[in-house]
Amino acid sequence: MAKRKERIGVFEANPEKASAKVSINTFMIGSLFMILTIVWTLNPEKFSILIMAQLVLAIPLLFVSSLAYAKIGYWKEHKLWDTYGWFTNNFGNLLVLNVVGLMTATIFRSIALAYFALIIMLMFTYSMINIKYNPHKMTEKILKFLFLLAIIFLGGVLPISI
Repeated sequence: MAKRKERIGVFEANPEKASAKVSINTFMIGSLFMILTIVWTLNPEKFSILIMAQLVLAIPLLFVSSLAYAKIGYWKEHKLWDTYGWFTNNFGNLLVLNVVGLMTATIFRSIALAYFALIIMLMFTYSMINIKYNPHKMTEKILKFLFLLAIIFLGGVLPISI
């Protein structure tokens, strides 16, 4: 069976990844509900509103991402579903990454900054490897990396730097 790929502006849709993303999202949503239960049990007032907001907002983002990726499996036109799924998936996962850093920063600010620096460095390397093997996707990979930087900086690095 031939792979079905389509270009969406600078993004390329890849329906074969859809079922894997739905599985990962399901695991993440379950983990988030467990984390929220623990937080609620421990006393949610111990956590900043930014931590709670990002934890809570990640759930609908990942849920809707799963719905969008599920559409890719059986809809002929899937470009917009793939883009919507990518955006909601990555935004939700980046919020979860921010929460880990923000929770760490409540006790160890320097470790939290190292954590965010490591995420940025690893994702930069990941993007560069992607560009090396797919130079025609350079614009897409740069835009995706800039999206990651914006969310990590605004929701993680900036709040602990102020």
